[in-house]
Amino acid sequence: MNTTARALFIAGALLGVAAGASPAQVTDDQFWPEIDTYVRLNHDARLFFLLAPVKETDANSFEDTQLGAHFEFGIAPHERKHLNEAYDADQLRYLRGSVGYRETFDVSRDDNTVSERRIVTDLTPRFFLPWKLLVAQRNRVDYRWIEGQDYSWRYRPRVWVERQSKLGSVTLVPHAAAELYYDSRYDSWNRTEYRAGFSVPVAAWFVPQAYYTREIDREPAKKYTNALGVIATLYF
Repeated sequence: MNTTARALFIAGALLGVAAGASPAQVTDDQFWPEIDTYVRLNHDARLFFLLAPVKETDANSFEDTQLGAHFEFGIAPHERKHLNEAYDADQLRYLRGSVGYRETFDVSRDDNTVSERRIVTDLTPRFFLPWKLLVAQRNRVDYRWIEGQDYSWRYRPRVWVERQSKLGSVTLVPHAAAELYYDSRYDSWNRTEYRAGFSVPVAAWFVPQAYYTREIDREPAKKYTNALGVIATLYF
């Protein structure tokens, strides 16, 4: 895919954000706090640990909590002039791959039942567009075992665009993303997700992030989700 085609693809994805946010719909409002911890093994490999509870805004407590552990590896490009330390720390090189395992617990039940087990794999190439826009095209596959159901899988391509900038003495990295979900249970592209937010690299070991997400589900029933997310990312 050449640069022009990539730009058109990204533009189309971002235009979808406006389309997805049009008329008011009956929605499920949620809060997604998250802690991401990265432990570097060597120059090109690291471990990634995830803790991500989900809370309905009108609920008194969290409904689900997801735990995950992953192994990530990266490949550096021949040309490194655009890649500064913030990008390397956050994105892990030019081409990133990972494999991991996640469990989702239904904490609303007394026994904290595991409601889903999932193996996650992804491959993410990155490249630069004009105006120093960093683009990441993630290709992710979830292999899922959901409570009471047989094995299924999802394919989740996502386009992510960000640009590091300065706001006075503060480094700010705004981003926008669009993601599609193909679910084997329904044999269809059953979900579209749009996201916009920013991160602030305050230290080499700590990068907080805030974002807004709009999800549109079509199967098994029409559903809309608005979520406000905050992530504390730690690097060791």
